[in-house]
Amino acid sequence: MKEKLVEILKVLTYYPRKGLDFLLFHLYFKNNNEWSILESFFNKPVLIVGNGPSLNKTPLDKIKNDFISIGMNKINLIYEKSTWRPDIITCVNGFVISQNKDYFNKTNRALILPIKAFYLGIKPRKNVLFVNLKDQYKIEKNIEKVLSTGCTVTFTALQIAAYLNPISVNIVGVDHSFVVEKGPLVQKYKGDDVNHFSKDYFKNQYWGLPDLDGSEILYKISKDYFDFIKTPITDFTINGKLKIFDKGNIEDILN
Repeated sequence: MKEKLVEILKVLTYYPRKGLDFLLFHLYFKNNNEWSILESFFNKPVLIVGNGPSLNKTPLDKIKNDFISIGMNKINLIYEKSTWRPDIITCVNGFVISQNKDYFNKTNRALILPIKAFYLGIKPRKNVLFVNLKDQYKIEKNIEKVLSTGCTVTFTALQIAAYLNPISVNIVGVDHSFVVEKGPLVQKYKGDDVNHFSKDYFKNQYWGLPDLDGSEILYKISKDYFDFIKTPITDFTINGKLKIFDKGNIEDILN
């Protein structure tokens, strides 16, 4: 019952929240984001790091160090298992922002977050870039103005990659496979999380059920975009189930 109520509240508050986001972006954040913090990340190979269980089998510490890496959501939970650290972290889901607020407020990593992160308690500072989200199925290259939303944060990471004008785009940890219980679209995860690299990822916390079909539509849009600009995009996820992108062997991107 509580999960259903959370879902209803999200729907009822959608337009007021979008209006507030629009005002905050155009009245303040649009002119105060320090996009220069990303200057050194342009025109290089990009590594997008997902949150699937396969990440536990992925030797992140051994991946070539010339990649600019984009982590997502609670990627910081991997720190206890690895010395690898992402260059950029993005998160657009309100539940995840609230659950990971303590880390987001203390890290010096470049953070790309939606406007709602501000009123969810994320402190504005130089390393935090607040972006204007728009509901559309489109790759936005200039994320300083707008960033398309979608049913997977990986689509956000792919747009950040496009903004960086990458030499190549490389993907790990996007398993595209979930074990879920039927029911409301928003649920409280019961017990250890088997869908992510950490058992504590959503353990006893709220999460939105994944939309694999919707995600594949966004991945196809992304592939078409990178194919059009002739930028190779390769999926190196170990035993990943996603079939949209060309597959690669993880050994090919290790030092």
